[in-house]
Amino acid sequence: MSRSRPAVSVWEHHPLLSHLSLPQRAFDYLASLEWIRAAENYCAVGPAGTGKSHSLVAFGVAAVAAGCKVRYFTAADLVETLYRGLADNSVGRVIENLLRADLVIIDEVGFAPLDDTGAQLLFRLVAAAYERRALAIGSHWPFEQWGRFLPEHTTAVSLLDRLLHHAVVVVTEGESFRMRQARTKSGGHPAKT
Repeated sequence: MSRSRPAVSVWEHHPLLSHLSLPQRAFDYLASLEWIRAAENYCAVGPAGTGKSHSLVAFGVAAVAAGCKVRYFTAADLVETLYRGLADNSVGRVIENLLRADLVIIDEVGFAPLDDTGAQLLFRLVAAAYERRALAIGSHWPFEQWGRFLPEHTTAVSLLDRLLHHAVVVVTEGESFRMRQARTKSGGHPAKT
């Protein structure tokens, strides 16, 4: 995989990224995409509208521009894909196929609770990617609350252990960019429908 430094200017000045509490050195490391080559992870957690999804997509676009293979999923779509593999006894092949990408992006982790099987399938993907492929994850839930959508504590701990071992974690904060924008457009209050 040959990579050149991405054109960071494509996303570095976007207003959503002002919510990323990130030291310059960490930002530079992420922007260099070196973490993808090193099979490390990027995890963004925080409230809605604070730049998590935008940062995931921005890193994905920069990675593609640098010659990387990237796959993007919402967590629900990923688990559905893995369930289909389970149904026809090809889940191992499905996971290996997904991990042909240099970066697998999983957004909206925790938006919907997973059943035991869905949690195990997500764990299988994270475990298979561990130290082999980079993952980028976005979630509203702080890690200590992942038990709210992962039904088995042991699965949650094991998944987080592998996900966070080699990861840059960004905690977003502040008011939703979309709500702030809606308030600006409507003279101070979100429009009533």
